[in-house]
Amino acid sequence: MKNDKEKSITDEIVEKLCSEENKNNEEMNEAQRALTNYLTVLFKGTKQPAVKRLFSFFNVNQKFIPLTSKSGLPMERSAILNGFAAHYLDLDDTQANLRGHPGATIFSTLFAVTAEEDSVESLLWAYVQGVELAGKFGKILNPQLAWHGWHTTGLIGTIAAAAAIGVYKKFDKQQLINLLSFAATQASGLEIEAGSDGKPFNAGIAARNAITAYLFVKSGLTANQDPFGSNRGWFEVVQGRMISAPDIVQGWLNPAEIIEPGLWFKAHPFCSAAMSSLDAAKELYRKGVRLPDCQRIVIHFPVEGDHALRFENPQNGKEGKFSAEYIVWQVLTFGDVKDDYFELANVPDDFNERKVLFTRKHDLLKEIEEARPTKIDVLLKNGSSLSSEIIFPKGSPKNKVSTKELIYQLNKETGQRSEIIKNIILNPQAKAIKINLTVNRGNQL
Repeated sequence: MKNDKEKSITDEIVEKLCSEENKNNEEMNEAQRALTNYLTVLFKGTKQPAVKRLFSFFNVNQKFIPLTSKSGLPMERSAILNGFAAHYLDLDDTQANLRGHPGATIFSTLFAVTAEEDSVESLLWAYVQGVELAGKFGKILNPQLAWHGWHTTGLIGTIAAAAAIGVYKKFDKQQLINLLSFAATQASGLEIEAGSDGKPFNAGIAARNAITAYLFVKSGLTANQDPFGSNRGWFEVVQGRMISAPDIVQGWLNPAEIIEPGLWFKAHPFCSAAMSSLDAAKELYRKGVRLPDCQRIVIHFPVEGDHALRFENPQNGKEGKFSAEYIVWQVLTFGDVKDDYFELANVPDDFNERKVLFTRKHDLLKEIEEARPTKIDVLLKNGSSLSSEIIFPKGSPKNKVSTKELIYQLNKETGQRSEIIKNIILNPQAKAIKINLTVNRGNQL
């Protein structure tokens, strides 16, 4: 290793990953909430026909969900299937700096390598550190990454998941450097896959690629020793500029990215960029607005605030996950969204008839970085108008879903086993493998 005066950017990152100096209960508690949410969305995902087909194609026994080293599958396959299933419904957690989904990549990777000796505490701490790297990278590179068409869940998620493995398995600094380097050279993911099975595939390949990097390091192979600071290194390649170490490591875990800006948790399977549209439309519905009475509906965003909502005219339910119009249409028609409408092969005829009512404007100011402002103006046929504006929608870090609600959602998916799972998650010394075994056998082992 280099001496202190010659530390590379990668050296600096690795030192932060190896340190536990800022570890605290608040971070671990939020990681517990994230794990609860991850298990919920994973189990919901495995019930979807497309996921069932994929698991059947690979002869996967769904008794072993999440897939771990106990499943009998190669780690890489366990990771990609975990990641695909967890992100399939787009219900998994998101993080604003990352502009992507840390849970589906990081937890899917960690479970794939989980062995008998690994503790819940180690699993949660690895997640905290993985989110930290993801958020720090995202804060530097976004929103340009998204504007250039990268899906950050795949691109940054690969590296974040690899970092989390290194923390989980207590890699030394040299191993971590090689691990991050092998991960960086694989990192990819196209945003254009939104609205198709390619989007959850991106989460799956991020998890799989992190495992591949892990296995290469375990075999004794080495990679470039400064993938992030070298000329033609990762930052320069993906954004055309060099990054300094302080840009990345300054304020590491102080506050932690898992706390500030924090994690978003969803109630419905669509893009988090539309959560404010949902809440604004629901407020209008409570005021008596009904779609047949509307003459014009204008949805206002900040500039690029609807970048992820790229389908103004979705053709099917999957595209509707990324359409503010489709979501607002549902709410003003039914009073809320219908989750099964996001799986329709074709959008309903009524939406196609009513979509002419909708226009978008990009005239809102975003005065607070973590805000997600959306305003809806409605002109009614009787000449009156109503408006609703939401800054922090339900599920955002500033308007949190309660832990009780997260546990309730887990209970809906796993029944009486959810109480046992909850107790395992809350016990730092418990073995992480017990989560898998309890879920699948219905008892605590």
